[in-house]
Amino acid sequence: MVIQKYPTECEVVQPATPRGLSATPLFLFHDGGGTTFAYHCLASLDRAVFGIANPRFHSATAWDGGLPEMARVYLRMIRNTIVGPEYPPLAPFSTDGTRRRKILLGGWSLGGLLALEIARLLVTGANALGADEDGDDAGVGIEIVGLVFIDSIYPVWPAGSEAKLGTYAETAEPQGKNQKLAKQAMKLAAGMVKVWQMPRCGAAIAAENGVKNEVQSGEDKVERSFYGSREERETKEVVWERPPRGVLVKATAGVPMPGDGISPTDVYRSDEKLGWDEYCPGFIEKTLMTSGSHFDMFSWGYTDEITARVADACQYLEGSYGYEDMMTADMS
Repeated sequence: MVIQKYPTECEVVQPATPRGLSATPLFLFHDGGGTTFAYHCLASLDRAVFGIANPRFHSATAWDGGLPEMARVYLRMIRNTIVGPEYPPLAPFSTDGTRRRKILLGGWSLGGLLALEIARLLVTGANALGADEDGDDAGVGIEIVGLVFIDSIYPVWPAGSEAKLGTYAETAEPQGKNQKLAKQAMKLAAGMVKVWQMPRCGAAIAAENGVKNEVQSGEDKVERSFYGSREERETKEVVWERPPRGVLVKATAGVPMPGDGISPTDVYRSDEKLGWDEYCPGFIEKTLMTSGSHFDMFSWGYTDEITARVADACQYLEGSYGYEDMMTADMS
């Protein structure tokens, strides 16, 4: 029997700047490739930024408990970080007298889905694997100020969609060890998303008008990548009325594909909120557009822009964003 050992705390992506000592810290979770490399490409966000990479990246082993198991491990790391020496002592507490630490959760692609699952565990005290075992004894109260989704996509296939998914061209170039590990991590991540059930929202049920977002007759044989029907992708029972408030940082361009078909990441590209209004209307309060496609939005030529958009998202959720009109249209 192999005993898995995990880091006890999150890595420091950016320590708090002098003017960001009292800003709400941001915790960013790895993408499907399993690393936090992209977040280290960001310029200063003027706040403490912590990252969590997949601790099984180098072993290339699956999480038998899927996203719910990852959430439990990652929440434990967050709690340890909050009471650790790297956490800014002037970071804000909740204002309701409970002395809970205020934090922001988020991530790119899979990272946003992990943020949602961790929010479920923290807000409700349980997930698909049962009660939060550390909840009563952790000694760390936490308030989620909001979720920052970075091109995270609602994993439910749009009802009636006839979108054709393309196939990525395999590179003939030799791959380094980390490239191979990232490819394996993405394969495992897609498999976990396929069986993950999002916490159903009461607000979404109240807003339904009889149209269910499920795979229609004849669609079940269509290749849908990590997508499923709403019935497959959400819990049967209502878990919460609404998730914490969210802001979406969305890539402007589609992923170039060889031949016919689109990237699975672009099924909702024309939808302002990448499908999330189907999950819970109004959950994503703002969409901020940034240059690039799903896979290259953190490229060096775009780092200043995506840094600004992530910073804007954090400031908006904190209530300190200074503009009335935030970008929701494509940037040229």
